[in-house]
Amino acid sequence: MARIDAIMRAIPLPIFVLVYVLACVWAIVFAAGMADAQDGEAGAAPETGIAPRTTVLQGADAASEHVHESHEMAGMPVFADPHQDIVVDIELVGRDGGTVTAEDFRGRHVLLGFGFTHCPDVCPLMVLNMGKALRDTGNGAVGIFISVDTERDSPEITDQYASRFGERMIGLSGNVSQINAAASNFKVSYVVTKTQNNYTVQHSANVFLIDPDGRLVDVFNFSTPGEELAAAIRHGG
Repeated sequence: MARIDAIMRAIPLPIFVLVYVLACVWAIVFAAGMADAQDGEAGAAPETGIAPRTTVLQGADAASEHVHESHEMAGMPVFADPHQDIVVDIELVGRDGGTVTAEDFRGRHVLLGFGFTHCPDVCPLMVLNMGKALRDTGNGAVGIFISVDTERDSPEITDQYASRFGERMIGLSGNVSQINAAASNFKVSYVVTKTQNNYTVQHSANVFLIDPDGRLVDVFNFSTPGEELAAAIRHGG
């Protein structure tokens, strides 16, 4: 204690006061920083593993799937590689109630994609790009949007949705068996996700380019710009 008193007497009073004040200020700033850090940790959202709204997952060969927030998942096929063993064949229902097959589009290039009309972001972008590609080519190519949401999307509703993106865009739907068959042929996966009062849909989101002979030319990511799709149509056979 006597040694401390001797040290304090050896330090000039103004310097001692300055050091004391700086120490007090540092203590106040440190305490405030700790409080802010604790508040930030208390207010942070917990890690749930559920993505808000839509998350795009990149797969092999730039294939993609978009996943909406979900709680319970109904049993449907697992996601698959969309390039493997694709069969260009559909038997669905058009807006007038008639059967529509792949043969109906022979002689024309086709851009085809799967989705659903309540999709908040990925599907509108995909169909927008398809419609722009058709306008840029002007060669009679057609775009087909197939809804996998059999409960909410009738053929008429699906076609109304698709036609908003271009006069050569059509929408098709059908019953569960028809949709499952079409999805299986194109190696498209979809999962109905149940919530307490509603449901959402997970599904592969790719654009398939089919040539006038009914052969698959290429598969594109849903976000591929319309200009790139148009170029593929012009050089795709």
